[in-house]
Amino acid sequence: MPTDTLTIGDQIPDFRAPTSHGQTLDPDAFVGKLPLVLVFPPEDGSGLETLGEFDRRLVEFGHRRVQLLGVLTGTAGMVRTFALEYPLHALTLLADGDGSIRTAFGPSAEGSCFVTDLESRLRAVVPYGHEAVDELLRMTSSDE
Repeated sequence: MPTDTLTIGDQIPDFRAPTSHGQTLDPDAFVGKLPLVLVFPPEDGSGLETLGEFDRRLVEFGHRRVQLLGVLTGTAGMVRTFALEYPLHALTLLADGDGSIRTAFGPSAEGSCFVTDLESRLRAVVPYGHEAVDELLRMTSSDE
């Protein structure tokens, strides 16, 4: 399923962002090591239950050797506070302070989950929602 900007097989956009855990990450940290799943919840705040479900099932993604990252618009401090207050115990959230990550992934990024291969090429786009957790786990079960 192509996005308005990316199609399957394209290299994902480069980004560098602080996380809810106090690190700064970019895709190069995972190239050749782990596929990525980047989750863009809807901006209107709906879908928080799904974000919690991703957090609760993070170990399952880890067993599949997949790095799961949530992308939220806000400063690093706002994203850290959100993770503590919601609470999200383990899920790493990227702070997309100016919305540039979401913009780079295109207009359909909102409410989508992007799956990469080991080389950070787009492998699939899955609509965000409760069903996405199980679908992404099934999809990544064959990843090495």
